[in-house]
Amino acid sequence: MPRSSDSQDFADRPPWTRPGFIASAALVLIVVVAGVLVAVSSRDTDNDDDAPPPTSAPPAAEPTAGNPLPTAAPTTPPADVRWELVGQTAVPVSDTAGPTRVGDGTAAGYAHTPEGALIAAAQLAVRAGFSSGRDSWEPTIEGQFEPDADRDRLLAALRDAADTPAGPGELSQIAGFSFQSYTPDTAVIGLAFRAPSAGTPRWHVLSLTLRWRDGDWRMVAPPGGAWTSINRQTTDLTGVVEWGAQ
Repeated sequence: MPRSSDSQDFADRPPWTRPGFIASAALVLIVVVAGVLVAVSSRDTDNDDDAPPPTSAPPAAEPTAGNPLPTAAPTTPPADVRWELVGQTAVPVSDTAGPTRVGDGTAAGYAHTPEGALIAAAQLAVRAGFSSGRDSWEPTIEGQFEPDADRDRLLAALRDAADTPAGPGELSQIAGFSFQSYTPDTAVIGLAFRAPSAGTPRWHVLSLTLRWRDGDWRMVAPPGGAWTSINRQTTDLTGVVEWGAQ
């Protein structure tokens, strides 16, 4: 995990990839401790170049006149999800929602459904984080984020950051989601990460925007290339569907 200057760390790096995040106006940083003890396979799909892609079903077919695309956002956790590690962070994998192609640090091939957008949001957000390693965040951002000036700023900030790995238990974990809006073209999803302290548990929620482009979900880079621009902190998960590795 990189440890650059406090101002660069706050402005340019994803909260879940930093060993500290902003807890309140009175605190500059608190140490982020993993909020979920994951009982998942220890296989890291990013580090096993020879591993075959998961045997997932292909994403849902495009609509026909009698088979429109689903638009109802889930209000409960997707039923067919298993959790796998990318570095130290657990990410969801679904046989029906994707990803169907995993390799070279990336994960692609998501269903054109709300569940597909949710899985894509979690996968792309984690893989775009600094702690996933340059072999992951660089191809993910270059190939699976919409190209624009904000994406370029995000890449530049990550490339300039000092490379100091995260220690065990320093990364927060996915803890829930809420759909802020959904159409077959655009999904806006609040993805919650838990960072418990010694006292009151705390979460930070990233408002992630994805667009359906070229047959897959693509992430929109945060304004200014700074994840903090779409981050809010809370001690209350009201309205959030709890979801994460157990």
